[in-house]
Amino acid sequence: MYSFPNTVLPFFGGIILDKFGMRNGVMAFVLVNTLGQFIMYLGAARHNYNLVLGGRIIFGLGGECTSVA
Repeated sequence: MYSFPNTVLPFFGGIILDKFGMRNGVMAFVLVNTLGQFIMYLGAARHNYNLVLGGRIIFGLGGECTSVA
């Protein structure tokens, strides 16, 4: 689930960094990572497997883009 969004997103991550700047881009990617981790926590606390998977996908949206930045 983490790797699926990262097949395409690093290309867009570079464009976002060029358009909005390094600092703003990194802050946005870290915010997405934090949000995804929080959703995973909620899913684990509620024993909701689908919520955990959704949080993992959201976490993956910012993960590799943060590495690119």
